[in-house]
Amino acid sequence: MQSSETVLCQCTALQVSYGRRRIIDSCSFKVGQGQVVGLTGENGSGKSTLVKCLLGFVRPKGGHVYCDPRAGYCPQENYLHRAYTVAEHLELVASLHRGGLRVDPSFLARCLTLLKLDRYLRYPIRRLSGGTYQKVKFLTAIVHRPPLLVLDEPTDGFDWSMYLVFWDLVRELVAAGTGVLLISHLVHDRQRFDRIYELRDGVVHG
Repeated sequence: MQSSETVLCQCTALQVSYGRRRIIDSCSFKVGQGQVVGLTGENGSGKSTLVKCLLGFVRPKGGHVYCDPRAGYCPQENYLHRAYTVAEHLELVASLHRGGLRVDPSFLARCLTLLKLDRYLRYPIRRLSGGTYQKVKFLTAIVHRPPLLVLDEPTDGFDWSMYLVFWDLVRELVAAGTGVLLISHLVHDRQRFDRIYELRDGVVHG
């Protein structure tokens, strides 16, 4: 893993409230080019809210936030259209040239093989198992080789072999300069991260 002063995602003194309830209070952290940063915390601690704020889905109450607009995002929620096939979903994603990013066909083909998704291309999303569904979500986030990856509980449903494939692909992207923010209630393999932050009582520690 490498480090760089190029900041791809950053928040400073960030505050998020729902009504009178303060969810995030004075959070500050950053993700640089070629870094893998973990964000952990108990379920319900506000991790997903913080991520949605970084990505512009939730408006902050205060502070400053920046996130590269070309970010690839794998949300915790299930969002794939149940009637589309895997191939149709990938075609849809490929047509969304975020900031000029394009899909490399050879990279896509290799990902399909490594993730064992090539056999499911004609399957509608509704027929996929939980683990296979999760792999498709991950692939849609990385297929453009974005400069920033925001991954919310990305390995849910993966077996051990897929967990290792996941990290192989992440490591390849990081070596090319991608910054990664990985959100999880439980962070394993701490040596894979450049830095790990913990969200506790609405405040980021780390």
